[in-house]
Amino acid sequence: MRSFLIIISLLFSLATTAQLQLDHLHYRNQIDHSTLYFADKKSLHSSVKPILNAPVEDYYKKSPLQWMVKKDTSEQASVFSASRIYAISKLSGGIQLGPSALPLYTAGAGLGIDHSRKKFFITAKILPYYTQSGYIRDSIQSVYDQDIGTARSITKGVFYQAELIAAYRPNQFFTFMGGYGKNFFGEGYRSLLLSDNAAPNPFLKIETTFAGIKYVNLYNVWKDNTTNPFDRSKDIRKFSAIHYLSWNISRDVNLSIFETVVWQGKDTLTNRGFDFNYINPVVFYRPVEYGLGSSDNVLIGANLSYKLTNHHHFYSQFILDEFLLSEIKEQSRWWANKYGWQLGYKSDAFFHDSLYFQIEFNGARPFTYSHRNSQHAYGHLNAPVAHPIGANFMELLQITSFKTGKHRFTNKITFAAYGSDTDSISYGQDIFKPYTYRPGDFDQLLMQGLRKNVCNESFIYEYALWPEIDMYLTASYNWRMVNTSLETRHFHSFSIGLKSRIWNQYNDF
Repeated sequence: MRSFLIIISLLFSLATTAQLQLDHLHYRNQIDHSTLYFADKKSLHSSVKPILNAPVEDYYKKSPLQWMVKKDTSEQASVFSASRIYAISKLSGGIQLGPSALPLYTAGAGLGIDHSRKKFFITAKILPYYTQSGYIRDSIQSVYDQDIGTARSITKGVFYQAELIAAYRPNQFFTFMGGYGKNFFGEGYRSLLLSDNAAPNPFLKIETTFAGIKYVNLYNVWKDNTTNPFDRSKDIRKFSAIHYLSWNISRDVNLSIFETVVWQGKDTLTNRGFDFNYINPVVFYRPVEYGLGSSDNVLIGANLSYKLTNHHHFYSQFILDEFLLSEIKEQSRWWANKYGWQLGYKSDAFFHDSLYFQIEFNGARPFTYSHRNSQHAYGHLNAPVAHPIGANFMELLQITSFKTGKHRFTNKITFAAYGSDTDSISYGQDIFKPYTYRPGDFDQLLMQGLRKNVCNESFIYEYALWPEIDMYLTASYNWRMVNTSLETRHFHSFSIGLKSRIWNQYNDF
């Protein structure tokens, strides 16, 4: 962590002179800024998130909960400079009805600090809060002392959300970003390559852009603790290195290639730490892994998208963990043919550009993202860093969002079918279970194990109270149905609140 703070300090000292602003990963925030993501510009790489250079004028308007420290945006100013401190909140109350009634409430408030200069941007947010919420107790993310998508609890029921990100763009070719936060690769609501599902983590990202190409090097520090997640002393540090090449073949068509490697920081024999063999920004990770004689986890993938117009966008993803072509030809359903896929469409062109529509299909074979031990699994703090279900699933989701004035109405429905594991047998859903616990080598079927069908319907109303600081009055209703061969359960949740749009917290699975 100390090295990342040094990097941030160095970036700050270098920034002396294009205006930079970071757009949030929150999906409704991206819907509001859809013109940025849908534009068919050859210089735009909308699958690399968060995106810099969101509309900066919206962020420095006067707000009752925003205090301007310094601002100079006059035409005579040689350097754009603005700093602000603003309030962020997570206040809500409601009730969950199901097998038994459960009160839902969250209370927390914090501060955000932004500083922007012509080539430099830094944002810091801290939001401690207390919550009593309807945890998804039949999910693999439900028993690890975490509120989904955040860090561990400080004490029982007390959590925090935090972010510290600095970005420096010395010229049109290079952007350096680092700190403590989340990253996302893809055009969809979900990502099978890298999503913002898990807790934030220390990272360093280098983006190189030229002639319709963006090449990303991303280095992450993650943690693993499946032995006793409540005991921080048992945390094992793990690392990942990612290459992502985004190529705008034309203004309309984008092809992106992805590869990553995950390795543990230490084992019973050595303290490996960060392996600098993987720091090479252009080398392929699989040959390096073989050369080291290691058992590191390497995955490759691709993202293909087509912007029919500035308002209609088709997209797809493919992730490949392992495969053997001869077993695919024989249709043996070999356990190590591990891959996932995504197909989707989204548009903001309906009803005078006021209605946003998105539909998406996701799936992953059993054992995708898993490895011999959890230290090499594609996850952080016991949560997958791709799809929240993990693997061994199929999912269909649809989002409709309508905006009029300061009012936004969003309906989101997801249907997922997956096969869950037992304590002693891995059927391929929980990516942190070793794949050596599998029930054989062949005839490993999609959605095998204890079959679960989960439907989530969410209706969310938002009133843009202070959109310049992303604070909204909200009211929501959620219906969750879980069906197994043993039972069917229904949960109905109602809540109202005052919330800041900063992070996605996925509970729709």
